[in-house]
Amino acid sequence: MSDARSASEVQTEAHADAALTADRAETKYLLPRSGVRAFVQLAASKLAVHRFVGEGANLLPDPQHFVTSIYFDSVDHEHFRAAVADEEHNVKIRAREYYDLMPSLAELATDSSQIVRYQPWVWFEVKQRVQGRSRKLRFRLDKRDVPAFFRGEHAAFSRSRPEPPGAAREGDAGDASELADIVRYLRSLSEPLQPSCLVNYRRLALQDASASLRVTVDLEVSYYAAPGDLWTRSHALVRGTFGAPAFTESSALVEVKSTGAAPPWLGRELARLGVSPVSYSKFVHAARAVHG
Repeated sequence: MSDARSASEVQTEAHADAALTADRAETKYLLPRSGVRAFVQLAASKLAVHRFVGEGANLLPDPQHFVTSIYFDSVDHEHFRAAVADEEHNVKIRAREYYDLMPSLAELATDSSQIVRYQPWVWFEVKQRVQGRSRKLRFRLDKRDVPAFFRGEHAAFSRSRPEPPGAAREGDAGDASELADIVRYLRSLSEPLQPSCLVNYRRLALQDASASLRVTVDLEVSYYAAPGDLWTRSHALVRGTFGAPAFTESSALVEVKSTGAAPPWLGRELARLGVSPVSYSKFVHAARAVHG
């Protein structure tokens, strides 16, 4: 990605990405690792590699993108039980950290942390699944503020209509109504939430020019118990610092995310590789792996 792109181009792309994130159809596939290379090569011939373009974006070449998601639930696993009972109508609550590993810096690094690029915040999300479509409310939150947010002591809880996240520095994705809706949902719960489980994976993402279709390939999807120092770490939530995984998925998880119908070539290629759509929830698999 070139630094020469105009601010308006970056802003337009960010808005298109936000629209796809907020409301989309999702179809998932478990693709054996033996078929990943061929699938990615074909998808890359049709779609462009997708990279985050917002504040703090990593512009260095050839990064390896990783995602760490912390899922929240009550002590009685209320959200897990609801997701198992009805796969098409449920709510998941998570905080996500994105980080990049830079193999190109390995020869120059004197410490492993020097090849990691990340920002000291998480993207807090409430994801609702309704009849095959996923809708998200999301905003950015400093990791140090997460415990206070869940205790209801964060500034967002003191206002009925919070200021836009960017202005209040609570986050800068979404508008005031999204943050207000998240606060309203958390207030409606009968039990407080706590970190339930953690998921980490490497992600390859490709997207069309209109941001109406995104294909992600998640590799080495691994599930962990949530460590106790999630919000006090001075470094990224990097794979290898959570202890041994409770389970690691042997296949790659392919997700087709679209605002409309997916192109025919995509279905044909997945069918040629012998895979069919599956019902798959990282939250459900992680909670089962961690809590039995």
